[in-house]
Amino acid sequence: MGVKARAQALPGHEINVDEQRGLSVDGLLPSTVMRPEDADDAARGLRLCDLAPAAVVVWGGGTQMALGAPPRKYEVAFSTERMTRLLEYEPADLTCRVEAGMRLSDLQAALGAQGQRLPLDPPHPERATVGGMVAANTNGLTRGRYGTVRDWVIGIAVAYPSGKVARAGGKVVKNVAGYDLMKLHIGALGTLGVVAEVNFKVQARPEMEATLLAQFDAPETTLEVGLKLAHQYLAPAAAVVLDSDADGWTLALKFEGYAREVQAAKDQAVRFVREAGGTLDAAEVPPAFWDAARDWSTPADDDVVLRAIVPLTSSPRVMAAVPPDARVLAQPASGLVDVRLAAPSAAEALSRLRLAAGADGQVVVIAAPAALKQDLDVWGPPPPGFPIMRALKQALDPNGILNPGRFVGGI
Repeated sequence: MGVKARAQALPGHEINVDEQRGLSVDGLLPSTVMRPEDADDAARGLRLCDLAPAAVVVWGGGTQMALGAPPRKYEVAFSTERMTRLLEYEPADLTCRVEAGMRLSDLQAALGAQGQRLPLDPPHPERATVGGMVAANTNGLTRGRYGTVRDWVIGIAVAYPSGKVARAGGKVVKNVAGYDLMKLHIGALGTLGVVAEVNFKVQARPEMEATLLAQFDAPETTLEVGLKLAHQYLAPAAAVVLDSDADGWTLALKFEGYAREVQAAKDQAVRFVREAGGTLDAAEVPPAFWDAARDWSTPADDDVVLRAIVPLTSSPRVMAAVPPDARVLAQPASGLVDVRLAAPSAAEALSRLRLAAGADGQVVVIAAPAALKQDLDVWGPPPPGFPIMRALKQALDPNGILNPGRFVGGI
């Protein structure tokens, strides 16, 4: 009777067992769900949760829900599924303002109708939402060329447990008012507030795209060529290093731009590959190749994915620490090495990779079965600025209702 009474007292709408399972996070199930209509409605809903108080987990498209430690508590699923509008779009200014629940694929379609795009490619764009991309700081494979989420967000609206909506940044590229406040929420995993709206700058779509695959015997050489190309004026839009099934290594390069620019970049890459002793893959690249590479680090099975973020020169050392039974996808221009392996090998591999990453790097668990997460330090040691992070959490979410325990240091 007490449990039932508590469930009825929670804000939001009660949900059935199937809905609960669809909104589960690391084995925990919510009792109710909230689906706000806009930023102000989201703030009112959070205020009700704060007064209860009730632990909230924020939901977008669900593509990044494996990221983070298991929640300490989970009572209300807070979904942005009704906040899907393109609020403003000025093609001449190369800017737009969208609600957090808008799918990336829908945004790209709207921009594409005007010959424009947002050059960010997080996994599963048909499900991933704008707010989820910002909260989880998912950048995709083009970050070496086009930068990260922070480079394309120019404004933000955030709903807080206080019931207020705060806006930072602006609608035009030159306006940087409130920029520091905006940065706080990018990559904060929804632990400081709920991202409700985002303003982006966008760019024109490239005239042409092309892909080149090169094969090497050793990972060190593959990384070296990828990094060398990243430092050129005609840098690839994306460069990834993959281990292949034939005891070799693949360097996949995507080129974008004007036709003459793409051809010149390809010619340069071919020269660098041959000078390093690599061979070119003459086979035609399947159309879905880059989609598969983009989604590689978000497995649908029980594989564990570890991500090392290190200085560019440290990538070879991290690669040398990868267990022989693991698979690898590295971005040489970004210092990212993703390692995918079976659950029994995860703890030892995590320890080895953190040792290889050293004090200047970080290794985090970005996907793992819920039962295994209890035995893994998902985020690793908190950064030197952690006391400031904790103070911000206390100031913006004093009752600790937002994604409790999921972020660095148990925030």
